Amino acid sequence: MANLSDNQVRGVIRVMKIAIVHYTSWPVIGGVESVIRQHALLMARHGHEVAIWCGEGGAFDQQIQTLVFRELNSQESLVRAAQEEAYNGRPGQAYFRLLETLQKELSPLFAKFNCIVVHNMFTMPFNLAGTQALRGLAEEGGKTIAWTHDLAASNPDYKIPPYRTFDLIRERQAGVRYVTISEARAAEFKNLMASEVDAIVPNGLDFAGACTITPEVADLVRDDLATSIILFYPTRILPRKNIAFALQIVGALRDLGLQVRLLISGAPDSHNRSSAEHFSGLKRLATDLQVQALISWVNELFYVDERQLHSLYMVADAMLFPSRQEGFGLPLLEAAAHRLPVFCSNIEPLKSIALSGTLLFDLRDAPRNVAERIRNAFAQDAIFKRKKQLLRDYSAERLYLEKIEPIFRDLL
Repeated sequence: MANLSDNQVRGVIRVMKIAIVHYTSWPVIGGVESVIRQHALLMARHGHEVAIWCGEGGAFDQQIQTLVFRELNSQESLVRAAQEEAYNGRPGQAYFRLLETLQKELSPLFAKFNCIVVHNMFTMPFNLAGTQALRGLAEEGGKTIAWTHDLAASNPDYKIPPYRTFDLIRERQAGVRYVTISEARAAEFKNLMASEVDAIVPNGLDFAGACTITPEVADLVRDDLATSIILFYPTRILPRKNIAFALQIVGALRDLGLQVRLLISGAPDSHNRSSAEHFSGLKRLATDLQVQALISWVNELFYVDERQLHSLYMVADAMLFPSRQEGFGLPLLEAAAHRLPVFCSNIEPLKSIALSGTLLFDLRDAPRNVAERIRNAFAQDAIFKRKKQLLRDYSAERLYLEKIEPIFRDLL
C-alpha cells in the first residue's frame, strides 16, 4: 500500500470509536503496555476516538480516555480468588461473581464502540473470567480483535491445566478476529487452534520516541526518514561557512539519482548586517539549482535550542560540513558523539581533529565529485543500510497505515 497522508486516511476510514483492553496499561511498564500506548496514540493522531479499558493504569494523553476496572487486574484479590477456583477445576462463587460483574460493567460500553482490541486476554490465563466476559460480548458484536502477543497454551512454561475453562485460551472463539505479532506466533496459533490467523502485524518502532526526538524535528523529516539520505549542517548563515557549496553537493546527489535532504540549523548572524543579504542569495541559489524543496532552513521553522539540536543530530544520516574557515570545528566532535559519518572540507583545523573514517574533500573539487564520494560512502555503510531497513520495515507509523488501518476498514 502506498503511504497515505492523514487527510487521505481520514477520507477512506471514517472516525471509529476504538477500545483497547488489557489487564494493565501505561504507566505500568511492559512490552504489551508499550505497544498499547503506541497504538492508542497513533489511532488518536489519525482521527479515531480511543479509550483504554484496563485493570491498572492511568491517563497518558488528553485525547485518550483510560477506564480502570479493578476486576480486570490479575493482582486484585477478587480476581485471584476466581483464578484459584479455575485452576482447581471448579469455577464457583468467586469466579461467577467476577464474571457477572464484568459483564454488567462492559456490556453497556461495548455497544458504544465500533471496535474492541483485546491484547493477550484471549490467549493468556491471567483472568479467565475476564476472558469469558469478553468472549460473550464478542459473540454478540462481531467487532472484537484478539491482538496476540503470546499463547500460553502452546508454551510449556505455563503448565495450563486440562480443565474445560481453559478452552477459552486453547480454542478459537466465535466472533473474534485474531492478529499475531509475528510469523512465529502465527505458526503457534495454527498448531494450537487448527486455524489461520486473520492478520500478522509486527510490533513497530516509534523512532522519535525511542530516540527522544522533538515533535518539531519528527514532523520535519517524517516523510523522508526511511527513504532519503538526511544530511545535517549545524551552522550559522555566514559566507565562510560555504553553504553554497553544500547546496551544490545536494544538487549533484540528486542528479546521481539519490533521494536527499539537507537540514541547515543556523540563523542569520544578528551581529552582521550583510547576513540577511547573504541568506537571500543562498535561497536564490537553491531555487536556481532546483533544490529548494530538498533544503530546510530549520531556524526559520523553529528555534534551534539544545533539545532541537540533539534531535537534528539523531535524525541525520551524516554531517556535511564544507566550511572554508574554522577556529576549531566542534560540530565534528558532536557528530562523532552521535555516531554520525562526517563529510567535511580538508582545511585546518578540521583535518587535525577529524577522527578516523571522516571523508575529507578539497574545496576545489567539483560538487559532483564530492557527491560521488558521498554516494559511495553510503553504499558501503552497513549501519546506514540497517537504519533505513529498520525505518522502512518496522516504523510504527508505516505499519499503522499499511496494516492496522486496513483491519479497521475490513470491520466496517
